[in-house]
Amino acid sequence: MSAEGFRQEMPPKGGFAGITWQRIPLKKPWSGLKLFTVWAIITAASYRVYIENSRYRRRLKRENDDVYVALEPLLVAERDRMFLNQLHKNREEEAELMKNVPGWKVGTLYGEPIFKTTEDKMIFPYSLEYYAHANPDERSYMHTYDFWM
Repeated sequence: MSAEGFRQEMPPKGGFAGITWQRIPLKKPWSGLKLFTVWAIITAASYRVYIENSRYRRRLKRENDDVYVALEPLLVAERDRMFLNQLHKNREEEAELMKNVPGWKVGTLYGEPIFKTTEDKMIFPYSLEYYAHANPDERSYMHTYDFWM
């Protein structure tokens, strides 16, 4: 840099502005009436939204309850049908497995009934008996599922 291009930075003409040393008051905040009005409007709007959502949830719950009441007999019948089909498959599988055993009667233990019943009642098998001919992984899963349900 050459000396010709050098220019000393100097204060502006008339000098620098004075230093502010006095307290600068804050702008006045909203008054209590304005704050209360804003709060009341927001609260009223929120309450309105809450009431509308409550009505909507109540309508959905009523609709879901109606669907459940309408479908429950169908689902129970389907579950019972699947249960009886599995019991029938289990009996067929037992008959197929034990066909070469002399004196074997399906549903008994060498001719002796497993259950003694005095009435015509349905005896529900244990879950391990029910899933006796199933895949071991599925049997384990369903046994746990039946246990907790």
